[in-house]
Amino acid sequence: MTTAPDLSGWTVSLDLWGTLIVHGDQAAVTDWRVAEFTRVLDAFGHARSSFQIRHAVTTADRLALHRQRHDGTQPTVGELLAGILDPLAVQATAEMLSVLEVVHTHASLRGCPHPIEGAQDALRALAGTGARLVLTSNTLSTSPQVHRQMIDDLELSPFFADMLLSGELGIAKPRPEVFATIAERANTTPERVVHVGDDWLTDIRGALDAGCRAVHYRPTGRPARPDVLAITALDQLVDAVLAARLPADALSYSEPR
Repeated sequence: MTTAPDLSGWTVSLDLWGTLIVHGDQAAVTDWRVAEFTRVLDAFGHARSSFQIRHAVTTADRLALHRQRHDGTQPTVGELLAGILDPLAVQATAEMLSVLEVVHTHASLRGCPHPIEGAQDALRALAGTGARLVLTSNTLSTSPQVHRQMIDDLELSPFFADMLLSGELGIAKPRPEVFATIAERANTTPERVVHVGDDWLTDIRGALDAGCRAVHYRPTGRPARPDVLAITALDQLVDAVLAARLPADALSYSEPR
């Protein structure tokens, strides 16, 4: 019988979007948000063309995502909605905002997000090593409440001892405070945290700058950065995390070809 690798005392943090689940049909998400914003604004006496609303929605999303990825800014739902409504010159009532908040925070579900192939098996294998598993995700438009329900529905929740969602923290990756919080809540040090993610800036650079270890998930097979462990499939994850424990000048892991 093969003995399972021992990662007791280590914390493995995993990104969600693009690492464990796929976004699904992004065009369907945008189309639904535009249609619902158009319907709601019209119902409250603020009719705008779908073209105007689409432009406002996509522009606000792009700006919010840029600020999050580069500054670690986590806007509130109110700020996100204001980023859409202000360019449309819409003064919303509290009732109207409550309706739009539901539309805005649930839109991602219209894309039918689902686990990446092998995600549950990889998490099960990691859990079998004795490592503490933590989900660390930037939420942006999709609220933490919707995230938690979605993760439950996709049967991923049981694998995690903790979940750090930027909408609850008030800050986002790549801010070093996010990664420090992972260590603090695990009662460990950043050096004993391995973060896994698909985004070079928010996941890998952010983790390394905070003193953590990192594994870059790059399913498209795009060239890896020097001196950073990379995998192209989640069934390589346990071996990569084991290798990530080694000092940077002693890394010997190479992904299967």
